[in-house]
Amino acid sequence: MATHSREDLVEDLIKHMERMQAHTRARLSPAWSGLDLTMPQTKTLFYLADGPRRMSDVSARLGVGMPAATSMIDRLFSKGLVERGPDPSDRRAVVCSLTPAGRDAVDRFWRLGRTRTEALAAVLTTEELEIVVPAMEIMADAVRRREAGAGGE
Repeated sequence: MATHSREDLVEDLIKHMERMQAHTRARLSPAWSGLDLTMPQTKTLFYLADGPRRMSDVSARLGVGMPAATSMIDRLFSKGLVERGPDPSDRRAVVCSLTPAGRDAVDRFWRLGRTRTEALAAVLTTEELEIVVPAMEIMADAVRRREAGAGGE
């Protein structure tokens, strides 16, 4: 059995992940495109799905200044996906949260992803699933370790 260098294995992993992501984007795009969201707006919706956040937290999470974050939240507000209100602990701060329509949009995205994964699993044999599932557990654990090392970022 031929051994591969770590660099070759990393390149192969990247290549396969990119292929899977490209296919996923192409398949999810028609169902998701009706919302007309940019990637930062989508990331913001997912961030707010975990609970209400201060505008400053949204700004920090996305790595943009307050004016850019405010503008983005304004666009999501105009689409009826996000609401804003005063922070009960600091009335000078603005808290953003998902509206029911925003929650529905996030839930729809997750349902689409689940349906896509179920369709992919349907073409795998039980033997292949016995290989893929532990590998995905390793990947999920790597994500958790990386996030823990980066302070949750």
